[in-house]
Amino acid sequence: MRKIYKRSERAELVAAVQRGEPVPSAARRLGVIASTAYTWVQRSKDERDSGSARTPTFVELVTAAPASTALVVRVGAAEIELRVGFDAGLLRAVVAALDGGAP
Repeated sequence: MRKIYKRSERAELVAAVQRGEPVPSAARRLGVIASTAYTWVQRSKDERDSGSARTPTFVELVTAAPASTALVVRVGAAEIELRVGFDAGLLRAVVAALDGGAP
């Protein structure tokens, strides 16, 4: 039957290894199978290296500036830059005036 270890037992073994005790020695002293002890130590290192998987990390969300969606209309040598929300009636009048016609 498989033994269930307490979190405190795992922490004690990992702490002993971090203090410099060899894994097999710490495992024997605490009554833990060596392969299990090596697994605990490796998981502890992985968690430390990844910044502890249990600690949430918050980052600032930066929204991108809206892209310029301008449309350029050329009538002869004249250019008109249109942006979202332009007045279509005014555009017709300006294009007609530039083209030499009446609105």
